[in-house]
Amino acid sequence: MRVVEDKSELLLLASSPVVTITANSSVYDAMRIMVSKGFRRLPVVDPETGVLVGIITATDILDFLTGGPRSRLLTEKYGGDLSKALGAPVSDIMVRDVVSVRVGEGLKTAVRTMVEKHVGGLPIVDEKGRAWAILTERDIVRSLAGRPSGYKVSELMSPDPVVAEPDETVAEAVRKVLSKGFRRLPLVGPKGELLGIITTMDILRHLVKAVEERRFGPEVLTAKLSDVATKEVITIGPDEDVGRAAELMWEHGIGALPVVEPGTGRLVGIITERDFFKLLR
Repeated sequence: MRVVEDKSELLLLASSPVVTITANSSVYDAMRIMVSKGFRRLPVVDPETGVLVGIITATDILDFLTGGPRSRLLTEKYGGDLSKALGAPVSDIMVRDVVSVRVGEGLKTAVRTMVEKHVGGLPIVDEKGRAWAILTERDIVRSLAGRPSGYKVSELMSPDPVVAEPDETVAEAVRKVLSKGFRRLPLVGPKGELLGIITTMDILRHLVKAVEERRFGPEVLTAKLSDVATKEVITIGPDEDVGRAAELMWEHGIGALPVVEPGTGRLVGIITERDFFKLLR
């Protein structure tokens, strides 16, 4: 599939109006909005001008709260107290050097920027830097859903994905996610059977629920993945058309499909929203 450089196509495909947050909002505010809206990232804007000043993602928050590079701030500024860290302003951990494109750029330019800069969401700003919309990997999936592509899932998927086991903890899963740069891990049993999937959003929902139930402490990170992971997993076979994969992902509001071998149910790969960029050349 080739993307035609249509200057109007980008804004038609992007999500608008864009949900934003301000730099002095708390980390917990960002978590709550992400979980309630199902977003993995929030542009951060100046409250008076609407100018884009940063972006915060679910991965940034997990990095901060669960032992990633940003957790140094958790230790130094908040004494390792997770509850206090929830009140930290998002300015403490947001990305300030935001990759964005201007209104009027074409879709092909935007997609190329996302691929080259390795970002899953691209704010679209006007000449004053104000956020108008955001293009995400999910928007790309929506544009391909149900459209025969001529490509099999096996041609785009990542084979032999990194996995997790049910007895691993939330903290262990986050370490894998952060070190490998993934946003989800298939959950497998002792014989390699697919038991579920754990995503950054599953973990974020787990943390927000713990706050709401007034049990947010170190123990939330030692919870077993079997208690946190999504058990009802939508899968696809390796010989299915990529358009069908996009359709399933869009219908169910998910960012990845474990790929299983028909008949045996053996996990042979995973196809994610990012894999669809391989078609957009």
